[in-house]
Amino acid sequence: MSFSIPQSFVDQFSANVLLLSEQRMSRLMPTVQQEDVTGESFARERIGMTKDVASVTTDRHGDTPLDNTPHTRRWGFIQDYDVADLIDRQDRIRLLIDPQSSYTIKHAGTMGRTMDDEIIRAMRGSAATGRDGAGSQALPAGQKIPHGGTGMTLAKLIQAKEILDANEVDPMIPRYMALNARGISQLLEDEKLTSADYNTVRALQRGTLDEFMSFTFIRLERLPNDGSGNTFALAYTSLATVMGIAARPSTIVAPRPDKRMAQQLYTWGTWGAVRVEDEMVVEVAYDDPSTGS
Repeated sequence: MSFSIPQSFVDQFSANVLLLSEQRMSRLMPTVQQEDVTGESFARERIGMTKDVASVTTDRHGDTPLDNTPHTRRWGFIQDYDVADLIDRQDRIRLLIDPQSSYTIKHAGTMGRTMDDEIIRAMRGSAATGRDGAGSQALPAGQKIPHGGTGMTLAKLIQAKEILDANEVDPMIPRYMALNARGISQLLEDEKLTSADYNTVRALQRGTLDEFMSFTFIRLERLPNDGSGNTFALAYTSLATVMGIAARPSTIVAPRPDKRMAQQLYTWGTWGAVRVEDEMVVEVAYDDPSTGS
């Protein structure tokens, strides 16, 4: 077979990687805002509350009171990512057009997991603030539920919902709860759950997304832990975080002369995320012995 690959093969492979990374491999991307970005950074403007209540009018034709509506800014910074493979056997090139190709799944999975890691970092970490991004805003302590020596429980779900509600987060905005398999198992073992609720949560073990207490559950094994037996779940809304995308995953397939003309599959992308609403993210710590040192 010729060392050259028909362009249609290259285009199809690239399309498959994009499809899988957005819809199949990244579990968090569909749950956050996405924004096309040009450049190395992007800003999201935030408008706060003008005042708690309106002023009482006590005179006629008096001066109009002027109130100062606070404006703040959050910054996201773009980073390049890539992954590459070599194909030694030329007779396997045609397999690249198969959406289930092991190469396609491998590259898409890498891109998707990397996207999820960036979203998790943005939700839990400090957000760049200020006119030029020189400031920093950590996730407030009031948005964190300590593990308290217990695993994931119904009480913690209720507390996470209470925090969002107390922050006046619009209940019409989709809410999500990302937790790992151990956290789901702990919920199944919670005696406070009724039999009907048990059946709802039990469906999570089949890999489906189910709603419970206004949250759509997402099983995610990449959630961070502190190395001493505590894992951090995330309760959040679809408006809490923005993923800025300068370049969606794209693939180049070309021969490598320095590798005896083996075909190289090179997939790359450029993106970065930022948390724009602290009030819409709740970190839930729970005891997870499987992550202990």
